[in-house]
Amino acid sequence: MIQQARAGLEVSDAADELLSWEALTVGATLEATPEEVYAYLQRAAARDGGHRQPSADQARLLADLELTVAVGDPERETQMRDLDPDDPLDGAMTVNFGGRDVAGVKNIGDHTYVRLGAQAVVDDVYDAGEAAVARAQRLEEDAAQLPDSLTAARNALAGNWVEIDPDRYPDYAAALSEGGADGISADASERMAGALVDGGELLTPEAQWGFVEALETTLRSDATLSSSGEARGAELVTVTMAADDARRALAPLLALLTAQTERFGLPPLVDPAPSDASDASDATGPVETRLEIRNGVLTAATFDLGQLAGPDAGSLPLRLALTGGSALSLNPPDPADGQLTPEDLTVALLYLDTLEEQRDADDDRADVPGPMQP
Repeated sequence: MIQQARAGLEVSDAADELLSWEALTVGATLEATPEEVYAYLQRAAARDGGHRQPSADQARLLADLELTVAVGDPERETQMRDLDPDDPLDGAMTVNFGGRDVAGVKNIGDHTYVRLGAQAVVDDVYDAGEAAVARAQRLEEDAAQLPDSLTAARNALAGNWVEIDPDRYPDYAAALSEGGADGISADASERMAGALVDGGELLTPEAQWGFVEALETTLRSDATLSSSGEARGAELVTVTMAADDARRALAPLLALLTAQTERFGLPPLVDPAPSDASDASDATGPVETRLEIRNGVLTAATFDLGQLAGPDAGSLPLRLALTGGSALSLNPPDPADGQLTPEDLTVALLYLDTLEEQRDADDDRADVPGPMQP
């Protein structure tokens, strides 16, 4: 009991120090090798009836997945611990697969901005080969040739932040997936569009506060805290809580991971929450989270997703790196660039398709190897 009280005070003080900043950054990664992820997915597929079989490439993508989310006080004046759940937050999210950002979303005040990483989709996500990477690189170069009437689309396809209408996410997704960016398959375009949709949902006011409230969930009175030694210069504390509390704490990230795995045709990483008490199983028993405290500040929390996926699921640790301050810029881009519309995006993609067709029809280019073609 004394040990738990001391651990509780230590965690409470460490979380308080983390939230003494005007912003908070959460970086999420799976702490597993591609081989470990593949084995976990195979077990998940078996539990799911074997309908969605994973591949080694899909396991690599999940192992490389890096999600970064930053939220903060719009005025950059009030500490996070002094804000109320009704107070607005600015937020930004980026997703990548071990390299450049594939997609990014910002909610700044009443405005929403996105960034597309077309070349990263091909190079880092699909590892599609030298010729495909060269074509994707030309997409960003060709975007510079778009006319001034398509300034917002030009910036978007060049990988810069642009403003969008958040109520039209499905229309942007359709423009990307149906139009197909030059050098990127329709499949890749659809998944890039999906990342934007997922990111937009992750940055709703409710989801933004969910990240902050997740810290408080670990300090619930019915949670058990115990010191677990040290590792790599950090003090370790194990928090044991009910599975329902863990699900609530992880809800925004679980929603994103679920959407991403479904989009890639993978089996679910965790089992659905029981609908009633009669559905209770081992997956709803007590679960553990390991906290890391460095210099009196809460710096990380690691949760094994396998705890929410049944006794035979195996291990799949999800690590949340926590940092006071914003690791992503919460500043808006130049408002003079205007808002990107789905219609302008469609026109821009058609324009770039025409450029590529003209390039393909150039007789002086036909015999030059793909990656060297002008």
